Amino acid sequence: MPGATPAPAAPKPSPRPARPAHLPFVPGHVSGAAEQAAFRDFAAGAWEAHAAAVSRLLTRMPALRGHELDAARIDLVAAHAYLTTEEGPLHHRELIRDLHSGEGRLLPYAGCLASALRRLPSYRGVALRGGDPVGPGPGVGALLQDPGPVSALAGTPAPPAGTAVRYAIWSVTGRKVRQLIDRPTGSAQTNEEIVFVPGTGFRVLGVRTVPAGPSVVLLRELPGNATAYMDGSEELSGLDLKALAHLEEALSEENRVGEGRGWPERCTGPVGQDG
Repeated sequence: MPGATPAPAAPKPSPRPARPAHLPFVPGHVSGAAEQAAFRDFAAGAWEAHAAAVSRLLTRMPALRGHELDAARIDLVAAHAYLTTEEGPLHHRELIRDLHSGEGRLLPYAGCLASALRRLPSYRGVALRGGDPVGPGPGVGALLQDPGPVSALAGTPAPPAGTAVRYAIWSVTGRKVRQLIDRPTGSAQTNEEIVFVPGTGFRVLGVRTVPAGPSVVLLRELPGNATAYMDGSEELSGLDLKALAHLEEALSEENRVGEGRGWPERCTGPVGQDG
């Protein structure tokens, strides 16, 4: 009608940040037959050594039968390779480089590793990752997602010497991998390695300044693919605050370091594409 006031336009939804580039997997990934076959071909030169170690592990997993057993064996070979390979194309450094670059040559390896980790027991508690400070650090509420696996050390006993703690993570589904690592006699007091699956999301809860050391970034592991937290809101939820309290309590304890032990290389370095 002439002179009518036009209705106000509906508000546009706020844009959500896109998922970080080169994020081929999210938690819960299950490897497929083609992926398993491609990984087995790629790992052919080292297959027998890793498979023998995995076979010993599988004797303690009697529930697996038939096709499920075959799939589990291939997945766990990938995890064993990630944890124990000292050089060559299966070395964890090569896997991380491939996933961060987006090259994709080692995607079958990464897919089987991700699938293997879901078969291992979860860890709830504080996990620590070492490294040097990188810039000012991410802001509160930021979402960090890493295309590769993220390894850390369980928060007890004292962290190893040689590298400062860079990240303190409240873990809910990080995976315990000790059953895949042959530990030397007398190593009971070493920190247990925890591995977060490729694509895990971490929310920044704050940054704690440590006297005479780099700042520690406080993170909470997020469930699933973390899309509910991709708006970068700085307001912390109830779960965030509980995780933050756990992390603060752990870091407020006496700052001791272990003697004669260093951080595994896997357990150091930035977290996330923008770490």
